[in-house]
Amino acid sequence: MSWQLLLEFVGSTAYGVLSALIPIFNSEIYIVASQVGGFAEEVTAATGCALGQSLGKVGVVVGLRRGATSGWVQRMRDRPRRPTGKVRTTVRGWSDRMIELLGESRWGVAIVFLSACVFIPPLYPLTLAVVRTRMSVVAFGLAVLVGRMLLFLAIAFGVSALVH
Repeated sequence: MSWQLLLEFVGSTAYGVLSALIPIFNSEIYIVASQVGGFAEEVTAATGCALGQSLGKVGVVVGLRRGATSGWVQRMRDRPRRPTGKVRTTVRGWSDRMIELLGESRWGVAIVFLSACVFIPPLYPLTLAVVRTRMSVVAFGLAVLVGRMLLFLAIAFGVSALVH
């Protein structure tokens, strides 16, 4: 293994973590730029970004779950919900149903995997919703890793085939 591949992988992993925490730093654009510019191999850029995003998302879930035990968060969660209009009530019902599905062992990992692969539902809000469920952090992390790896490898090899 050469130093160049190792540095490409470490750099891609670091960018993936940054992308997981701050969504404006888009990993897909990074992978496209790395292939157009030729400064990273397909596999190192895609794998590094996927691993970095998985580590970042798992860090968010673990951090928010630990923070959820604080007194301030408990008071906010325990306060009664205000009466709202018809649209907000419908959206709240959909949200509650999605959180129920995420908590089920049969559907939760599949929903996270689909979110990581095809962005339906978007992964960032889904990560915040997973905090409220009983989903295992390991299962969540693996679903994000495999889903993002498939997506990022497809992007990297697709762009590489178009450019070269």
